[in-house]
Amino acid sequence: MNRHFTDARYYFRKGFEHLYAGIDEETEPYRERLMERMNREMEPEVEVGPQTRRERVEYGARQAATRSRAAAGKIRGRVGRTSQ
Repeated sequence: MNRHFTDARYYFRKGFEHLYAGIDEETEPYRERLMERMNREMEPEVEVGPQTRRERVEYGARQAATRSRAAAGKIRGRVGRTSQ
């Protein structure tokens, strides 16, 4: 059953990524006109996230460490509450 939830979460996230990209693409002409009328330049799009394989691995390792620390904290909290 857990696999189904994992799959659903994956496709849900992918769906929102596509939705965001579509909205971004559709609203670009309006944003350009608005920035032009405000006499401002569009900010260049900044690539977010790791680019090279090494950066992706390091980023994943940092995320895994953060998640494991958070999970350990939750477990400590549960154990602390039940042992009292």
